[in-house]
Amino acid sequence: MEYLSLEYWKKVQEIANTDNEFSIKAKLFVATFTFKVADKTDLPAIWVKFNGGKIEDLRALNEGEKTDFSLEGPYENWVKVNKGEIDGGNAIMTRQLTFKGNMNNIMRYSKSFLRLFQLMQKVPVEY
Repeated sequence: MEYLSLEYWKKVQEIANTDNEFSIKAKLFVATFTFKVADKTDLPAIWVKFNGGKIEDLRALNEGEKTDFSLEGPYENWVKVNKGEIDGGNAIMTRQLTFKGNMNNIMRYSKSFLRLFQLMQKVPVEY
């Protein structure tokens, strides 16, 4: 399946929602999130709602819609993270992926997002 497509994200949701480690690390995280590829208009920005250690809802982001947090970057950098060439946390800290939102709030849940990056790698994809 195509990496970062809506179909891909639905598979990530399925894997994350059955992963005990993700559930524990994201247990108290309740927020909406946008994941976006900056340079590929054929890939929709994805709206995700995290709630109680699960990805509660997931869909294409509606035009003009806002979320609590967002993560955006060029396709090439998303691929590097998914292939394990760069660590997801490092990609954010070095601005290879751009994070928007309250950094203090998200830092409490950094382990849940590092786990999400690991789970994203489990989905077989075509780049």
